Amino acid sequence: MNTRRNFFKQLVGQIVVISDELHGIEHVPLNRLKELPDHVIKKIEPVFFPEENWKLHDRILFSTESKLTKSFSIELNEIERQAFGYFNHRLQLEEIAFELTKSAELPFHDVYQIVTALFFKLASLRVCHPREVYSIDELTKEII
Repeated sequence: MNTRRNFFKQLVGQIVVISDELHGIEHVPLNRLKELPDHVIKKIEPVFFPEENWKLHDRILFSTESKLTKSFSIELNEIERQAFGYFNHRLQLEEIAFELTKSAELPFHDVYQIVTALFFKLASLRVCHPREVYSIDELTKEII
């Protein structure tokens, strides 16, 4: 039931994106999320794509090739593995880093960099994406 609900929420989100794009509003592609301003990146809530074509075994995250994704195999370090466990739990990237800093022997800034780098890598591989959809205008707000 929960999976079906998530599927329909994401379907509605994609319909909104398509509708916006038909009206001339471009959205940020997954491989360009790191270009968003830092104050926006901190607030991103990672969620998994509903198809979940990946598996996590010990510290290895892997996927076989499908219509939507290429095959990959990534060995996660301990902080990345823990961060991955927080994805899809309605926590922002900054909050995830804060939680992990409590048990890590690294400063917050270093943990935050690890968490965001993992998110960007997994977004480019279509494992996860932001809960919210960001328009290209978000990229240019800081530049102006």
